[in-house]
Amino acid sequence: MKRGHVAYSAILIKFIQPLLNGEEDVEEYLTKARMGMIAWNFHVSDQNRLPYDKVMKAILKRMTKENSEGKRILNQLVLRKERYFSGYNQLLTKVEIRTKPDDSSTLYVESYPADKILK
Repeated sequence: MKRGHVAYSAILIKFIQPLLNGEEDVEEYLTKARMGMIAWNFHVSDQNRLPYDKVMKAILKRMTKENSEGKRILNQLVLRKERYFSGYNQLLTKVEIRTKPDDSSTLYVESYPADKILK
C-alpha cells in the first residue's frame, strides 16, 4: 500500500459488520455491502452539504418508505458512521465482489474525496 492510502474495502466490511451473520451467500453479502454504501454516502453527503443525485434519492425513498426494516437499518448505519467512522470522508463510488487469482472472493470498493466533488 502506498503511504496515506486507505483501504475502503476493509473499512466498509467493518462498517457493515452489524448486518452480517456469517451465512450470507455472495449476492446477500453484496446487497448488504451496497446498503452500507448507501448509508455511508448519505452521511458523507449530508456532512459535506452535497446534493443527492436522482438515483440516490430513489434508492433512499424505496428503502425507507416501502420497508420499515430498511429504514431501521439505514438509521442504524448512519449513526454507526457518525460514531465510529466520522474521520473517513470519501464517497463510495463502486462496490462489487471480485474474484482473486486463487478463486476466492473479495469486496472491491472505489471511493472519491467528498471535498473534491464540487470543485
